[in-house]
Amino acid sequence: MPVELSSDLKQGSSYKRALREDAEILMRLIERENCELSILLTSDLHMRRLNSYYRFRDQPTDVLAFVQMEEGKPEGFGLAPGEYRPADSMLLGDVVISLETAARQARALKLAVARRLRTLLVHGVLHLLGYDHEVRAEAAVMFEFQDRLEKALDEASRNAEQIRNRSR
Repeated sequence: MPVELSSDLKQGSSYKRALREDAEILMRLIERENCELSILLTSDLHMRRLNSYYRFRDQPTDVLAFVQMEEGKPEGFGLAPGEYRPADSMLLGDVVISLETAARQARALKLAVARRLRTLLVHGVLHLLGYDHEVRAEAAVMFEFQDRLEKALDEASRNAEQIRNRSR
């Protein structure tokens, strides 16, 4: 279950380990452990450019999701020469998070930035799975599932921390 995580901001490196762990656990929780997920932590400026280009909204946003699957099949399934991907491995997609927006939101909500990043990760992955919140009824379903996943992530993180503490 490859999770690729990168940051084009220096301050992003301090969040990468925890966010990668969250993403790996999340992929198991949604039973997509054989899928590949790419995550980018970026700036408001870069996010504004992406949002403007793909959504025609000339402003930064907190999270964008770019689906790589169409009707259950990975987009661009052909592999480059010499590239190997197991038959059951599929590209789920890319989640792009503005670290600057996440930090502002965390301050406003009186949360740790890592906690806000977790919420945005879950939100982005749900978009990759086809959930949306443009219509009230769909939003209720999406946010209820998001809350359940975040609670499950909290519990899994606590359990992993307890195991790490015992092994010390």
